[in-house]
Amino acid sequence: AALANPAAGAGAANTAAWRAAEIPAANGHGTARGVAELYGLLMGGRTPGGGGLLSPSAAERVREGQGSCRDLVLGAGFAHETEIGLGLWLSGPNGSYGPNPRAFGHDGFGGSCGLADPEAGVSMGYVMNRMGPHIADDPRKKALIDAVYGAL
Repeated sequence: AALANPAAGAGAANTAAWRAAEIPAANGHGTARGVAELYGLLMGGRTPGGGGLLSPSAAERVREGQGSCRDLVLGAGFAHETEIGLGLWLSGPNGSYGPNPRAFGHDGFGGSCGLADPEAGVSMGYVMNRMGPHIADDPRKKALIDAVYGAL
């Protein structure tokens, strides 16, 4: 609950203090390409130098469902229960990260997200220059995911 104490609106994220703070599980900053590359590594991809973040078995374990729940801290921003993996959210039956229920990702404040779907060979980052009111399932994210999968 420390993220919401004190409560901060979207304007807080556009301050130097927010960008300089170290808030666990929040206020990460990156480009869409950087977020997509990170998720590519999380699904077992390799850097040009041959390194990776996770072994193939660890990349598979990330996607093991641990159950579903409604986020009690950010609950108002979630229209449905979220399927939880190991450290990431799974697409689950809601299709939050595309049609594959084992695709995974994480949404960010204002509508941003990152996701990976190893079976489809897709990793994606979405960041925006205008924050929206959504914490999860931003309609802009959904439209982009639908367009990406429609092009495969």
